[in-house]
Amino acid sequence: MKIRKKSPTRLVSKKVDELHRSPTRFERSRAWLERVPKVRLYVWITFLTWLALTALIGIGPRPLIERVIAQGIIDPSDRARLESLDLLHQSDPWMALLGVGIVVAAEMWMAWYFLERFGRRILKTNTAIRLVLAASLTVLFTALARFFIELNFQPYLTPLAGLSIIGTMLLGPRLMFLMVVITSVNVGILSGNNFLLTAALLLGSGFAIYTTVRVDSRQRLMKAGLVIAAVMSVVTFAVGLIGGGGLKDALWLGVLGLGNGLLSLMLATVLLPLLEDAFNILTPMKLLELSDPRHPLLDKLLRNAPGTFSHSMQVGLLAERAAERVGADALLAQVGAYYHDIGKMEHPAYFVENQIAQINPHAALSPTLSAKVIKRHVKDGLEIGKAWGLPQEILDIIAQHHGSTRIEYFYRKALEDAPDEEAVRESDFRYSSGLPRSREAGILMLADSIEATVKSLPKPTPKRIEDVVADTVRKRLQDGQFDECQLTMHDIHEAGEAIREALIGFLGPRIEYPEAPGDARNNAKAAG
Repeated sequence: MKIRKKSPTRLVSKKVDELHRSPTRFERSRAWLERVPKVRLYVWITFLTWLALTALIGIGPRPLIERVIAQGIIDPSDRARLESLDLLHQSDPWMALLGVGIVVAAEMWMAWYFLERFGRRILKTNTAIRLVLAASLTVLFTALARFFIELNFQPYLTPLAGLSIIGTMLLGPRLMFLMVVITSVNVGILSGNNFLLTAALLLGSGFAIYTTVRVDSRQRLMKAGLVIAAVMSVVTFAVGLIGGGGLKDALWLGVLGLGNGLLSLMLATVLLPLLEDAFNILTPMKLLELSDPRHPLLDKLLRNAPGTFSHSMQVGLLAERAAERVGADALLAQVGAYYHDIGKMEHPAYFVENQIAQINPHAALSPTLSAKVIKRHVKDGLEIGKAWGLPQEILDIIAQHHGSTRIEYFYRKALEDAPDEEAVRESDFRYSSGLPRSREAGILMLADSIEATVKSLPKPTPKRIEDVVADTVRKRLQDGQFDECQLTMHDIHEAGEAIREALIGFLGPRIEYPEAPGDARNNAKAAG
């Protein structure tokens, strides 16, 4: 019976299948959005948002006095007296709808002017997806307010602070404040032109933005939510006093404000993880999940390329220390380091950290081909990262962690083998996926280079480590690798110093244990 041997092609295709997975429905939707021409997409977002908000606010609204009667604030027996004062006069619904349409159009114009001025700073990655999310949240919370009003719930229970919490975590505080202003005005119009309600929601939701902007864990989110609920209670109590009600009425509004804050917290707790996954937007909580070594992708890295896994963990610690020193995002730098070399899983044996008791496959390759295989891990990493739905910030770090540096070992080997230096093209030995564009990517490039060089030293003494750090920083500066990553000269040297201190601390002195007498005799016999 013959045993059919598997060809290398079959083995490679099976491995690719293990490393890649089919995209989810949300990932396919995001990919479709990214393929739509930007101008067409923006026009459709604007038009659909204007249409949805106009319909939610302007179709079939009841005047304020009708709402307060329905909510039991005013006795229905007073209706005749109010009618005699012409306080229940119904306006022309078409004129009201026209007015609402004009107001919403003004809001859309204000939003686009804001994005035109500050959009590049606010929406650094996945612009189209973030705009779709912003429009969806605005429409969603306006619809929620309409739902509360139609069911005669207290309008002060409208959980607009939940929009602030979710939006600040996903879109940032600047864009969120604009959305809160727009939505507060819309809810006030929905409630019968209730200016005090608009003021209460705007103040409470604005405070929620300030409270949420530094939240970096689920536990801190819960604490922030409780503070927001307390502030909402105080604000609505004050609004009740301003509105001319007695102390009892103001206290009741304070209770409603407390309920508003708690309801907002519950809503944000439920929706935030769903929206994180659906729109693939990076938050501190998402980073914490990705930093877990038991993450399925990191587990695959450990099983397929254990040496690369160990290297990535070490670089992650160095990048975190350096990012903390210069005020960059330490968690993003650390998590980016964990995933920066996932492309090495495609061909792990071609990388020295995985060549434990194995034959070096580069021995059978030319220096040019070896460099091509080494460079390939960046492209492979991007493909794997996209297949696993990694956020764009992590993908950028994967793409940029080598900048345009030169693969020195194989470049020098090619020069030695070539009859003439002009026969060797330097571009064949340089990475071509772009310079680091973020501070975290620049720090990771530095930590990655230094860690790999120090690991190759036979005896990494503190002086040798210091020389490696200084030499690496100097070479990267001379090569222009930090030109696009917003790191100052001071930041670069401080990051190098932090990496040096961390490496010395990690390597530390080790005690050489004395051999047992029997072991010494055996060694002597073996030597003889």
